[in-house]
Amino acid sequence: MKVEFYVFSGTGNTLKIAREVGKRLSEKGWEVNVRRMEGATGEEASDDSMVGLAFTTAFFSTYPVVLDFISKLPEGKGRKIFMVTTAAGATGGSEGKFRRMVESKGYVPVGSLAAIMPSNYNNRTLPAEKNSKLIEAGLEKARSFADDLVSGKAGWRRGIPLFPSMWHWFVTSGMALPFFYRFFPIQVDRNVCIRCLRCVNNCPAGALVAEDDAPVIRPKLCQNCQRCVAFCPVHAIGVPGKPLEQYHAMSFEEFIG
Repeated sequence: MKVEFYVFSGTGNTLKIAREVGKRLSEKGWEVNVRRMEGATGEEASDDSMVGLAFTTAFFSTYPVVLDFISKLPEGKGRKIFMVTTAAGATGGSEGKFRRMVESKGYVPVGSLAAIMPSNYNNRTLPAEKNSKLIEAGLEKARSFADDLVSGKAGWRRGIPLFPSMWHWFVTSGMALPFFYRFFPIQVDRNVCIRCLRCVNNCPAGALVAEDDAPVIRPKLCQNCQRCVAFCPVHAIGVPGKPLEQYHAMSFEEFIG
């Protein structure tokens, strides 16, 4: 079985789980091609390929960059599709909303995995032991899910229609992100910044631009995926007045590799 696996990740949680799913499927003899959603179109999948989607649950929905990717997927024409999503708490039944989205494009849902991973928000100190256990449990779920995909035993939950639909509307209406940014107004500390522009080059929403060789955040475009916060090499990006610990699930080199 060929699989085109499209992944969006902010701090590496989703990428870690997606890579584990892909690794396990490869061990079972499947041909898996992991791609980043940024820069992909979905046209890369041939008619005989299964499609995989991996992304973060955010606001009981997901980030606009992911929703935009799903909306622009080519017609499924009966191709099978599976979904992997990660969350710091609960998915709020959003699996059902995503299921209906891909079904409307002609895909056949064959399985979904929702893995709870460490929080990348508001960590005054990182609970290292708790995080380690969450990651290990998530990786085990990833391997089990891959096994179920291969055996045909995987399922895709239908969720609760009303609740995720309300949050999906809240995100797509454009109101969710400004509301969230009020509580987590990410900014760059130019006194700490070393002008590497890693954040500018890797922002999936184009919310960071270089001005006078230093990054500047455009709040109206920021989706709060936390990628810039997680992978700044000197922790120059964060929320003023909140000395939060920097969290990432892997090194930057692993993330971009």
